[in-house]
Parts: sequence; C-alpha cells; structure tokens
Amino acid sequence: MLTAYLWGLEGHIYPALAIFLSAILQSITGFGLVIVAAPLLMLFYDPKLTVPVMLMLACCANLTQGIFALRTANLKLVFYLYLGVLCGQPIGFFVFDHASSAALKVFISVIVLLSLGTIQALHYRIRECPRNSWITGIFSGFTSITAGMGGPPFLIYLAYSRMSVDVMRATCFVFFFLCNATSLTSYALGGLPFGPAWGEFIYLLPALALGIVIGHLAYPYVPKAQIKRVIYVLLYVTCFYTIASTLLS
Repeated sequence: MLTAYLWGLEGHIYPALAIFLSAILQSITGFGLVIVAAPLLMLFYDPKLTVPVMLMLACCANLTQGIFALRTANLKLVFYLYLGVLCGQPIGFFVFDHASSAALKVFISVIVLLSLGTIQALHYRIRECPRNSWITGIFSGFTSITAGMGGPPFLIYLAYSRMSVDVMRATCFVFFFLCNATSLTSYALGGLPFGPAWGEFIYLLPALALGIVIGHLAYPYVPKAQIKRVIYVLLYVTCFYTIASTLLS
C-alpha cells in the first residue's frame, strides 16, 4: 500500500509543487493558498474536482494556523463576515451545481483577474463596518462555493485596511477556515461525491504541510512586497492561459 502511494506521489509532482509554493505564501501573508493554487491546479484537474480539493486543503491549512491566531484575530469582523457567508452560499451552490466545467474554469479565472485588477487599481479605502462586512461575506460565500475561493472579496474589502499585518494575517486564517468548512458542509448536504477529491487531497497533503512549515519559519525574514509582485505575475499569466485554452478548445 505504501509503495502504491509513493508511486502515486511521483505522478503528482506538478500539482504538489503548486500547493507547496501556495502554502508558503499562505503561511507568510495569511492568504494566497486558494487564489494562487486553484488556477494552477486547473491545468491538471477538472474545475469541479479542483474546487473541493482546494477547500479540503485550505481547511487543513487554516485550521492549523487559525488555532494559534485566535487571540490576535479581529473576531468581531470575522463574525459579520461569516453571517454574510451563510447568506451567499446557497446561491453559490445552485450555480456550482448547474454550471459546466468549462464555464466554471473561465469563471474562476475571471474572478481572480478582476480581483487582482481591483486590488491593484482601487486605492479607495472601503469603510470597515458591520454592514460592509456582511455584504463582503455574501460575496465571499458565493465565490467560495462556486470557485473554491472566498478570498477575492475579502481582500478587496481590506486591501487598504489600517489593521496591522499580524492582525490581518490572523483574521484571514480564522475567517477562511470558517468559510471553507461551511462550503464543504454545503457540498456534503448537497450530495457531492468526495471520493475523487479525497484521493487527490491525500497526495497533495504532504506538500501543503511542508509549505506551511517553511513559510512559518521564513515569515520574519521574507520581503513580502517582492513575493506579492511575483505572485501577481504568475496569476495573470495562469488566468489568461486558462481562459484562452478553454475558449479555443
């Protein structure tokens, strides 16, 4: 059985590398695992398989890191965001259940592109209040269950927040765990089969764990601004490639 698993690992080198690099970013900044890994994994997996695989991996990462971040996180903000998530996910599940794999692949890539463009171009600071947090949570809940990533609306909302880096990072861990865990619960209640996703999750889990550990050790020393620039370039290239390959196929 162990031999078969090791042979399977050899066939997952490239998806595991995507998870490893994304996990390092996640551990350093508090976000990035899904928004970076999802477009990359769609080069190897069907989008409807990518989403639950990413949610499983994200839950593990956020739970591990969120446990140690509870005292630092802005729990009041997390509360209002999560109320919105509960409102947005039923609509998201309907879309996920009825959309084709090709449509989802383009949708996920467009979501990432719009989010990146908005984060970089919009210098307006959105006021942090319960109403805006709730609205952001609705969009996060929708994108979490359709695209496997609740991060884009959250990052747009807090792109120019005055929160410290440590509080922002801790808040990301706690909120994304709740958001992703709720998405997986919604899939389970909706009858989505988890067998294929579970098989891929097992192969990618070691890369996730290694990336989190390395990212945690590197956190005090890494120039975060440079990392973000590299990630932005990687995401733009990956998303444009995914959209072009889907539309031209």
